[in-house]
Amino acid sequence: MNKIWRSWLISLLVALLACLVGMSVVYVAARQDEKVARSQALADASDRGNAVRVAIDRALSSTYALGAMVRQGHGQLNEFDTFARPLIVYYPGVMSLQLAPAGVVQQIYPLKGNEKAIGHNLLADPARNKEAFMARDTGQMTLAGPFPLLQGGIGAVGRLPIFIGHDSDGKPHFWGFSIALVRFPDVLQGAGLNWLPQRGYQYRLWRLHPDTRQVQIIAGADSKNPALSDPVHYHINMPNGVWTLDVQPQDGWRNQQRIAINSALVLGISILLGWLAWQMLELRRHRAELALLVALRTRALAQETSEREAAEHAALAETMRQAALLQTAADGIHILDENGRLTEFSDSFASMLGYAPDELRQCQLQLSDWDDAVPAGLFEQLLQDESGQGYRLETRHRRKDGSQIEVEVNAKAMNIGGRRYLYASSRDISERKHAEQLLRIAATAFEAQEGMVVTDCHTVILRVNSAFSKITGYQAEDVVGRKISILQSGRHDPAFYRRLWHSLRELGAWQGEIWNRRKNGEIYPEWLSISAVLGEDGKVSHYVGTMSDITQRKAAEDKIKRLAFYDPLTQLPNRRLLLDRLQVALDNSARNQQTGALLFIDLDNFKTLNDTLGHDMGDRLLQEVALRLNDCLRDGDTVARLGGDEFVVMLERLSPQQQQAAQQTRELGQRILDSLARPYPMLEGTHHNTCSLGAVLFFGNSTTVEELLKRADLAMYQAKGAGRNTLRFFDPEMQQAVTARAELEADLRRGLQQQEFQLFYQPQVDAEGRITGAEALLRWQRPDYGLVSPASFIPLAEESGLIVPLGEWVLYTACRQLAAWAADPATAGLELSVNVSARQFHQPGFVAMVRMALQQSGAPAHKLKLELTESLLLQDVDDTVRKMQALKQDGVGFSLDDFGTGYSSLSYIKRLPLDQLKIDQSFVRDIDSNASDVSIIRTIVALAGSMQLQVIAEGVETASQRQFLLQQHCRAFQGYLFGKPMSIGHFMRLLSKH
Repeated sequence: MNKIWRSWLISLLVALLACLVGMSVVYVAARQDEKVARSQALADASDRGNAVRVAIDRALSSTYALGAMVRQGHGQLNEFDTFARPLIVYYPGVMSLQLAPAGVVQQIYPLKGNEKAIGHNLLADPARNKEAFMARDTGQMTLAGPFPLLQGGIGAVGRLPIFIGHDSDGKPHFWGFSIALVRFPDVLQGAGLNWLPQRGYQYRLWRLHPDTRQVQIIAGADSKNPALSDPVHYHINMPNGVWTLDVQPQDGWRNQQRIAINSALVLGISILLGWLAWQMLELRRHRAELALLVALRTRALAQETSEREAAEHAALAETMRQAALLQTAADGIHILDENGRLTEFSDSFASMLGYAPDELRQCQLQLSDWDDAVPAGLFEQLLQDESGQGYRLETRHRRKDGSQIEVEVNAKAMNIGGRRYLYASSRDISERKHAEQLLRIAATAFEAQEGMVVTDCHTVILRVNSAFSKITGYQAEDVVGRKISILQSGRHDPAFYRRLWHSLRELGAWQGEIWNRRKNGEIYPEWLSISAVLGEDGKVSHYVGTMSDITQRKAAEDKIKRLAFYDPLTQLPNRRLLLDRLQVALDNSARNQQTGALLFIDLDNFKTLNDTLGHDMGDRLLQEVALRLNDCLRDGDTVARLGGDEFVVMLERLSPQQQQAAQQTRELGQRILDSLARPYPMLEGTHHNTCSLGAVLFFGNSTTVEELLKRADLAMYQAKGAGRNTLRFFDPEMQQAVTARAELEADLRRGLQQQEFQLFYQPQVDAEGRITGAEALLRWQRPDYGLVSPASFIPLAEESGLIVPLGEWVLYTACRQLAAWAADPATAGLELSVNVSARQFHQPGFVAMVRMALQQSGAPAHKLKLELTESLLLQDVDDTVRKMQALKQDGVGFSLDDFGTGYSSLSYIKRLPLDQLKIDQSFVRDIDSNASDVSIIRTIVALAGSMQLQVIAEGVETASQRQFLLQQHCRAFQGYLFGKPMSIGHFMRLLSKH
């Protein structure tokens, strides 16, 4: 009985001791987890805090762009809205941009809703002049706020002082402020603060008001809970002081659920250990009793037992010992017979496979049931192994639920009762494999695209990655063991590094732009982030830095500024800068009562140069032209490139007398003409180029910039019309002609859309006077003008390309009328002639369009006659013949209109599948008095007869003309003698009278 109580007491002590040790481990682990969580939270806070600073700086940098424009305009920014509009879009979070000359707000974009701020004096306002005076006196950007906004939310104001020139004391002259109003949280969206709640954090961005010392909350995950219980703090240096970003986990620093689970596990393990201790003591006691019984029994039967029985007892004792080992082993012990069948196993092996011990015994599993990854033949090889060294391998065991675990197996063959068995132990190595995978991931992350460097607490370099070597030029062996100061460029003063180390000591992190030096001595800009690594004692043990080369980004920013105002090819001012300077010149002209001039220059035949010598030669010519133009100008004049081969020269400070100013402009224009007409040796001296100049004078600012450019452009086109290589001044009558032409083209386009066009029909008759058909003639019912003849708008339609849709409408309308005639027996025999322009005929889909018009309308193709002009033969005769033959096969007829007035070759005409020649009315008009016209008509009729073509005369107005044509065997007529062009109603009434 005493031995039993002793076993219980020892078991209880073991359980209590295990519980005490386990709870200590749980507490230490919880403290360590909290430390890691705080370090991670501080790193996340520093990352987001720096992003907040970058977002604020980026939004406030819009004031620098405004300041640059003001300084460039010498204090003037007339197109403030035009410049401010894209800035509002480019800088998210900026609500408005303002300019305040001498501290008085004069310009605001957007103005709507901000009208009351116009005229506000920032230096005289006691509530706001503190930051204003600070900005003016220090010359630095100041930030006022945050404060509530009328539009909702909170915001802040950035004020950048602008200095232009110097006063009499040599000090910079204060011009005023450029101001940006930013709104929270819009300006903070790019900082990614919403990422913190997604990571499970509560956060609060706040500052202490400099006057009241009260906390101002700028942003936070929960505005109703302004204070956090135990956060980490990250301080952000802002132009108006220090902002603080507080961060803490939403569920607290310690995972209470995890602590509870771990505590429960410790308690369970402690009880289990106490129970195992009691079992072991009881087993030991039973062993002792069993050994005593066996000894007594053995002694009593010593004379009666044989050697075989003694051996059996020994085997039994060994079996009992091994059974005890199986039940107490931590690894998964299992024994396989020569067939791979599981014969014995430990409870830990059954648990490893997800079975209860009794359940596993009933399954009678084979090796392949839980491990089919063992190489073929390995099991048989191990059974035959007599060396006794065993075998070790890593594999995977399949559990009852189908999942797999990584294991390390140690196997060894052994003899039991004269049979071969494989004794094996499996150890779960899943955690070790996971740790190895994390190490590989960490190694891969270290070799990322960004440069990384690890130093000890004394900044001695311990390790660098390949990206570091690529950026700095230093290989690992060059820098390991040396101070990180080897990279210093010398551009930063000691105060910069003091601030850097202060941030590392106070916050544990720093990031920003820094200038470093490569191995080859080159100094380059770099974005550097440094984090301090704390050891178990809470002191800094290492520093980890990540870096990226921002040389290209810096160069791109400079290039953007250059591209904004200068032409990249010629380095001349571009259109934007020219417009700014021209507006300033107009204002100066009004203020100083001086005349100025604008010269619009266009290179003659520049497209030919590009097409023959290539665009690279064209670019070289443009660069040489830019140099020559600069050589021709006076000091203070401006030459700019608008684009392509167009340049503009702006002249200022000309004579107030218009005639004298015009003479000065003409002399400079002639100098430009002479200079640009000289041979260009850069093109091997073989190329000559000229230009056309258009000039316009200006006095005062009554004319807009756009209007001046338009007038100079019109004058340039007048110079081109005058034969090129000359100068022409702007003429108001030319403006009126261009305006009238533009209005006519616009009305033409509208007329097509509004269906203002209609077809008139002029009868065609035979020798007996019977109407055989008609010619469809286009008329335009133009609003405010009445019915317009095609002679006034067809040339413009040809030039603008509107003749194509206009001709298509005519053809479709004519086919519908022809179909209506064909449906009536009284008019079924009528033919209809339609005029087709050369431009319309040469469209790729002309044949298909004619066929579609015939198909949709149902008009008979053999009653449709297309009238072509001789100008059609001047372009691609082969294509013309192919299209005519294609339509000819469908039954469409062709008439050659105005025959004898063009320059067509008879050999070409002979190739065309024509049906009719049409004598032009210019020959018919004077046949009573002009012998030449008589001879021409006789020749045309004879030619038509020899080619077996019909002939029709147009413009027949008198009976004598008709009689003469009949004598010349012309049997078809058209003209006022038989009827003027008329509407379809009048034509049908005339037809009914015949």
